[in-house]
Amino acid sequence: MTESTYSIVEARARLGAIAREVSATREPVAITDHGQTIAILVSPADALELEEMRALSAYRARQAQGESAGVSQAEAYRRVFGGDEA
Repeated sequence: MTESTYSIVEARARLGAIAREVSATREPVAITDHGQTIAILVSPADALELEEMRALSAYRARQAQGESAGVSQAEAYRRVFGGDEA
């Protein structure tokens, strides 16, 4: 994965074009301030994947500690549809 880099001044001037490029290519872009990366711009799809990976990691950590990490399929169905599974 090749990461493009823009200074915060460049990014401010070209934000719309940079955001469209990131969304289309799914290649992240680093934003720097005085040579230090201060932010990474990622596509919505990549952001969702990261959130899902964090949730899965937290779920597995709860499981490893012996905590009840979820509900049964039948209970989920009842909560969503308000009745017993057909």
